[in-house]
Amino acid sequence: MSLGEQLGAELFYEYLLRFGLHEKTGIDLPGEAVGIMYRPDRIGPVELATMAFGQSLTITPLQLVRSAAAVVNGGYLVTPHVGMRLLDSDGIIAHEFIHEQGEQIIPTEVSEMMRYILETVVSVGTGRRTYIPGYRVGGKTATSQKLPRGSGKYISSIMAFAPAENPSVVALVLVDEPKGAYYGGQVTGPVMQVLLENTLPYLGVKPMFTEEELATPGTAPVVLPDVRGLERAEAAKILTEAKLGFDMSGNGNNIVDQFPIPGELINQGERILLWMGMDTP
Repeated sequence: MSLGEQLGAELFYEYLLRFGLHEKTGIDLPGEAVGIMYRPDRIGPVELATMAFGQSLTITPLQLVRSAAAVVNGGYLVTPHVGMRLLDSDGIIAHEFIHEQGEQIIPTEVSEMMRYILETVVSVGTGRRTYIPGYRVGGKTATSQKLPRGSGKYISSIMAFAPAENPSVVALVLVDEPKGAYYGGQVTGPVMQVLLENTLPYLGVKPMFTEEELATPGTAPVVLPDVRGLERAEAAKILTEAKLGFDMSGNGNNIVDQFPIPGELINQGERILLWMGMDTP
């Protein structure tokens, strides 16, 4: 509220426009909605104060992710797209889409500062349940009241990005009207942790462990064994000895595929996805 008052209604509203919160993101999907904001001439002291901490205006999850990306990507407001390239039946790139970088809406140095600040949310703050050994993760938790205020209904959420030093992925987890605990970090932090644990290796982002992490029991890195072609019991034994969890899917007694791929450096305690198939000759 103090920061909102220092900015003033006019400048605060200008930043809402800079971050595109008054318009659709332009994603190449049908049916996109847009948020609801006060008109500039309707923003008085009370409206400005409540808007400063996230009430009295609505935005879509996609608008939120787009804004968060601009905060940490160097300050550029990007237009989200579904596809990056088209592949033919042989897996060869047939067409690659070229997307513009977007307008820079905040200075690069401000974006760098925000990455550092948001990283501390995960390392020592309310988002610590999203912490992943070997990765620098930044984020922001939120606990939003639903109308009417005082109804006891909330939306719990967390926005996170990684690696914090050079983000390659940003994600948002929302839980509508959680039962019991409702604080964003408590409810959505563990979900985001699992999401990023699977996404970062898939994108080829390697973990980089600090000396403190390497010295902590249960967080040491391990090279993922290749259990493809092995029988169920043998694969389970190998993964258990490597201190890795696993989930098996499908019929049959042999492992036909696994994720992440063998040879990846991952954390002890992570869960591996195994696909079962019929015995091969």
